Amino acid sequence: MAGIVEYLGTEYAGFQRQRNKMTVQGVIEEAIESVTGERVTLTASGRTDAGAHAEHQVISFVTSSALPTDVMRRALNAHLPTDVKVVRLTIAPPEFHPRFHAAQRTYRYVIWNRDTASPLWQGRAAHIRLPLDDRRMADAANALVGEHDFSAFVKSAAPGGRRRRLDTLRVTRDGDLVTIEMTGSGFLRQMARSIAGTLIGVGLGRLAAADVGSILLSRDRLRAGETAPACGLYLTDVQYPVSRDPFKE
Repeated sequence: MAGIVEYLGTEYAGFQRQRNKMTVQGVIEEAIESVTGERVTLTASGRTDAGAHAEHQVISFVTSSALPTDVMRRALNAHLPTDVKVVRLTIAPPEFHPRFHAAQRTYRYVIWNRDTASPLWQGRAAHIRLPLDDRRMADAANALVGEHDFSAFVKSAAPGGRRRRLDTLRVTRDGDLVTIEMTGSGFLRQMARSIAGTLIGVGLGRLAAADVGSILLSRDRLRAGETAPACGLYLTDVQYPVSRDPFKE
């Protein structure tokens, strides 16, 4: 089975199952067990941080249940909390892997940019009180598009290679909401939040737009901006090649 899940991550210690902590993976696996009587281990397209959200998290799991997919989806949602829901469920080829077969992922970072906090956006957006220059942020973002070593935006102790391709990086404003949207081949842990934090630094005038390119080339995490709060981050899309996409019509 493959599914698309959306969730508000405010009350969760991230997606990945952890002992003695409430996680998104944990509550979905519990719901599957309640419906099918089977203990399963989910595979996901990516692991979101504690407090981060998803509009389009892709999961897969193996079950021997004969329930039709739409019946199972409704049954799972009846057992899931109100802040986690399965929005689509389909039968996937056995070899499908939500993470390794993904071609692109899109993240959105949402900022409430007003002196007064908004109760409506509490836990759902980062609150920046001082005015952000979104045009400068957009100019700075251009330096990060393309294939680069993103070591400057990843913890120095993080394992593995740091080279990734960022296809688009856009900054827009709608009233008091400033949005940073990025699409790429893959994202390292906290990379999206580090990019957002660096662009926020540009918007506040703490960094010049021209600094971002040199920060990227430096590969020095200490030169980039702070890691932005997880509450503003959303996984909004995961795209697959047509030959691998279990959701294609």
